[in-house]
Amino acid sequence: MKREKAEEKKIKEAKKLAARKIRESPMRDIKDGVCPVCDKATMNYSEELIFETYEPGERLVISSLRGLKCRNCGNQAYDIKSLGIIEKAIEKLPVGGYECTISTLGSEKFGIYLPKDVLRAMGIKKKIKAIITPITKKKMIIELDA
Repeated sequence: MKREKAEEKKIKEAKKLAARKIRESPMRDIKDGVCPVCDKATMNYSEELIFETYEPGERLVISSLRGLKCRNCGNQAYDIKSLGIIEKAIEKLPVGGYECTISTLGSEKFGIYLPKDVLRAMGIKKKIKAIITPITKKKMIIELDA
């Protein structure tokens, strides 16, 4: 009876250990790997990587990612779990670069017709107020009133 309980306990411990190893990064034991950018043996495992990207009108920053980072040039290589997190976050970003036309509405008024994809992605409804902030002669920011 005691022997069976000991065996069951060993099996449970082995399963816990296996599950923990799956959650850990396969890159965790890499030290002084060769960087593909600077070609130096300075790539080490890190759990403090940061992914940062800029899309039109959006900035995405994800911290506490795991993978390798070069001490020399700063190049980063993410593990598979971190890549999955990045991909899911990028999928949620609205696609940018839509073209619209500025039309004449009256004697001294102009209007902008927004594409349906923009309306759908941003949930824009009729008669919503917006604030337009000119940035340069060719750029402006349009912020919707909440």
